[in-house]
Amino acid sequence: MKRDTDQGQSLATIDKERRIGAALAIGMRIASDQFAGSRFRWWHFDANAGAGFNEKIGVPGSPMVFWQAAHKHLALRPAPFFCDINATAIGELRTALSGNGTSVFMPMDNNAALIRFAGAITDAGENPKYATGTVVVDPNGYYYRNKQNIGAPTAALDWFLPRFPRVDIVLNLNTRIYRLQKSHGHAVLAPRDLLASLHKRHWLVGTTQHGGDSFLIAIGRNIPTGDFAAAGLYKSTSPIGQSILSAAEGGRQQKMDLFQ
Repeated sequence: MKRDTDQGQSLATIDKERRIGAALAIGMRIASDQFAGSRFRWWHFDANAGAGFNEKIGVPGSPMVFWQAAHKHLALRPAPFFCDINATAIGELRTALSGNGTSVFMPMDNNAALIRFAGAITDAGENPKYATGTVVVDPNGYYYRNKQNIGAPTAALDWFLPRFPRVDIVLNLNTRIYRLQKSHGHAVLAPRDLLASLHKRHWLVGTTQHGGDSFLIAIGRNIPTGDFAAAGLYKSTSPIGQSILSAAEGGRQQKMDLFQ
């Protein structure tokens, strides 16, 4: 049986990682243009980092995608923190990223780890109001904690995001699971309500589908950006963005070309 901490094995992972890479590149390029040569760091937290590589389909995981984007787009000093409750996976990730000495590895629950990440930013002398970076949340499920209290860092994010307004959030959520949970009466927020609750004024959204699985990728920022159509990312308020959210919530998706 697949566990919440296992890395996803769907072929949708290929599209997902491409879009996560695009999401990271957006913020990195903007910050690098503004702060290149400064003392500022690019703070990064990956809440479900895994072992770093999806062996079944040969796709780099989000930690490697982060470093690929950083090497290509980032002019600030990278400060990445990789968390997973699976200590074995974090050990494998540590080995995989042994050449990137600035990575911090956190074999622990991601709620507690995100609070420690916030402490690392302030301990470095940065004002939380101006610290820049990203938080990636890819729980291979929806935005909730299961009966074993494993899942997305819901409580910590509610505390963290308003205190660090320039840290973007990147979500990758299984919306098929959301629809199943909703149909069984589980207390889960609909995608639109979830995005509205996460203390970000501007969202880009995209969708990935493979077989019976469907995923919503959403990038929350407090500074607006345009569409990134080449990566399948659209403003949530646009007609295509609204169509993506409607489909995620179980409505009919308009006949639009979402993948150009």
